[in-house]
Amino acid sequence: MKSQNAVLSPPKAGPSPLFSEKLPIGLHIRCWKVSAAQLDLTIPAEEENGVLLTFINYKGELQIGAAEGSEGLQQASPGLGLMSVARCPLSFRSFDPIQFSAITLFLPVEWMALFLKGNPNFSKIEQALEMGGNIITCRLGRRQLSLFGSIMSYTGEDRSGLLEIQNHGLSLLEYFLCSRHRSLSGANASTGIDNEDDLSLIREVESYISEYYCSDTFTVDSILKKTYTSYHKLNFLFKSIHGMTISEYIRNKRIEKSKEMIADNVKSISQIAYEIGYSSISNYILAFKKIYQITPGKYKKQIDSLA
Repeated sequence: MKSQNAVLSPPKAGPSPLFSEKLPIGLHIRCWKVSAAQLDLTIPAEEENGVLLTFINYKGELQIGAAEGSEGLQQASPGLGLMSVARCPLSFRSFDPIQFSAITLFLPVEWMALFLKGNPNFSKIEQALEMGGNIITCRLGRRQLSLFGSIMSYTGEDRSGLLEIQNHGLSLLEYFLCSRHRSLSGANASTGIDNEDDLSLIREVESYISEYYCSDTFTVDSILKKTYTSYHKLNFLFKSIHGMTISEYIRNKRIEKSKEMIADNVKSISQIAYEIGYSSISNYILAFKKIYQITPGKYKKQIDSLA
């Protein structure tokens, strides 16, 4: 439901915003939620100078561009933050069925001068934006997607919720500035990957693996479905950062965990194999021996002899 106290004009083309508000701190927030056979949405240029911070999530195929029309459109990925010059329209296109959600935060130049002046996280980002036509991107993690969902659930009926929306919006802004500052400063050069979106994806996948790798239903396919990423791309990223494929990374996590459990001397080898996600004891033994050049049974005997 659209808020009765809307302060921003609706976009010139495409669906109208779900709600549009001026936050107490002075930022403008606007949200869209669309489920359609095709999408043609243009967020119009602001009349004031400033920066537009946009967060999107969707299911389907999506192209984005910092201009009206179809020229310069690029393929997007779900769970994305985008920063662009506010006086330039931002376009979203899909020619296939799509479920699309977006949040925009407009940062007027006066607000940035007051709150971001001298902020090292913002200075390099501002320089990159001044090159013209740029859209700076940042992949959102699970916490940021949770904040995104909370903002999207706001209807405007309960005005007391506006402060919470403001806090969530500022948290997303802080995350974006910190993440992009690290990338633009070259802090990730040692990994061989200079794309902060890819590094954020790796961090998200690593966190997901750490939480679920012991489940016998956990598979690489479940990661691909969750992140909308190809197996080839994830393998490339994991080899670049960890020197191994994603399957080898998961296997090593499981075997390292099992080694700790063997040292605890509480459960049998077969129990440990099952609890770290192996349905076959023989596969577990082969994996353990491949890494440590010894079977888990012999390793347990070594541990017991030292006790």
